[in-house]
Amino acid sequence: MHQPPPEVDTLSPIDNINTRLVDSFVQRSLPDILAPLQATLTLRMTHPCRLALLWLDAQKTRIASRIDANGHEPISAENTPCRIDESVTLRECLAQDRPARQPNLKDPVIAWLASDTCLPLVCLPLRRGKSPLGFLVIMHRASHPLNEATENELMTWLPMAASLVVREIDAIFGLFGAVRFARDFTLMRDTETGQHQLRLGGYAGLLAERLQSAHGLGDRFAPEIALYAPLHDIGKIGIPDEILLKPGSFDASERETMQAHVTKGSALIDRLIDDFGLTENPRIDTLRSIVAFHHEYLDGSGYPEGRMGDDIPLATRIITVSDIFDALTNVRAYKKPWSIDEAFDQLRKMAGKQLDKECVDAFVSERKQLTSLWNHYAAHGV
Repeated sequence: MHQPPPEVDTLSPIDNINTRLVDSFVQRSLPDILAPLQATLTLRMTHPCRLALLWLDAQKTRIASRIDANGHEPISAENTPCRIDESVTLRECLAQDRPARQPNLKDPVIAWLASDTCLPLVCLPLRRGKSPLGFLVIMHRASHPLNEATENELMTWLPMAASLVVREIDAIFGLFGAVRFARDFTLMRDTETGQHQLRLGGYAGLLAERLQSAHGLGDRFAPEIALYAPLHDIGKIGIPDEILLKPGSFDASERETMQAHVTKGSALIDRLIDDFGLTENPRIDTLRSIVAFHHEYLDGSGYPEGRMGDDIPLATRIITVSDIFDALTNVRAYKKPWSIDEAFDQLRKMAGKQLDKECVDAFVSERKQLTSLWNHYAAHGV
């Protein structure tokens, strides 16, 4: 079989990371998006058994994962017929942009989807604009063939379901676009602040991944934290250069001006939410809390509100630990970088007082990966 030439990657390393991040974030969000549609399908039509989504990879050449209301399953190309050019059904779906009814079980991808109890009934391509995202598939019970009236009703319902899925995906991409816009604006304003934000995304994402299971959080929690972390200091774009870049300690007035970056950041996020139409997005509260509370301490000694204990969300506590580690281990206008050992010692001293002990313990336990990340960022000037 003729293989297409490899894709030429024209994205920057940072954009590559963020493209993978948002793709992972979308995939982990899809089960929650599919759940109410699955419930409607089951309620109205008892014989169809499952609504599934085949998600395409970045090159749009193969199926990257199979997703339903119960979760998502990454697909390995080694033992699965997952390439689009291996499936007449999927090729025709994309080419003609219409559903395939009763797809042929001789098609290797359709045969892979089928089971002893469930058979693919109809497959519909999902697109965002002109770009294909994947395929929405309705499975039905093999022991209960559908009559023509029920099948026609499904064919009416399926495009509406697909539109709802794409609308939710659009909302996630809209959120990501707003975050990326704000991040890039910060990078243009001050290189060190921008690089600090990018590094923080890696540290906070790693820590969030370590904690999400212990707190019963879904597997999209860590990508969400990694996505939002770079915006925690966005308010610094409103701080004058003579203070932001001052090579020494602040006097009382300068410190007050510097601390105002938190309230300035909160105001910018609120404006970003309004401008990008994100008010109803259920994921936006986490972003707000990260920007507004990342300088709050558990003992109430932080700012701007002097919050204490559980009044500081877990997401923000993760950011605060990661933020302090990065600030300690990198050059600032007013100090030399600390060693990783010195930074960990300082975090341990603050644990249980200003910082969440569980977060610090988890952070320290990931020393090997954190050191690898730190070395990577240092080598690439990030």
